[in-house]
Amino acid sequence: MNNVSINNYISQNQSRLLQTLLELCAIPAPSGNEHKRAEYCLNWLKNAGLTDVYIDQALNVVCPVNCNTSQNITVVAAHTDTVFPDVDFMPVMQDKTKVYSPGVGDNTASLAVLLLTAKYFAEYDIKPKDGIIFLCNSCEEGLGNLKGTKQLFSDYKGRIKQFIS
Repeated sequence: MNNVSINNYISQNQSRLLQTLLELCAIPAPSGNEHKRAEYCLNWLKNAGLTDVYIDQALNVVCPVNCNTSQNITVVAAHTDTVFPDVDFMPVMQDKTKVYSPGVGDNTASLAVLLLTAKYFAEYDIKPKDGIIFLCNSCEEGLGNLKGTKQLFSDYKGRIKQFIS
């Protein structure tokens, strides 16, 4: 992994990032009702070539890379839920430089970047020595009370070295 390959990847995937962001924004995901976004993320990651990805009992989409024996896992997370209670189609608008939609800045844009980052790891067959989990975590907002994050820490008890959100 070097700066040239990363910069090339970013340049080559700008339109894919925008398309992914627009698709995510259109999927309503109030805390506790994130099934549709979870399925979208699961399918997106599988289509990107990540094979060990799964949805856990808390509706997290968990994408472990080289984590089978690691005791020092890094988690990179973005949450799938929004503070908006709507379960109908979410309005999405864009102009030349910005995307406007409920929840786009918290945390849907980060979720799109996380998906493309996981795809980079798959494309370049990057397997960190200590393992990494790309996590689309559920129930982060309000009454969700960090349900998804708590589930992950329980499932990987004592093995998570750092958590980046």
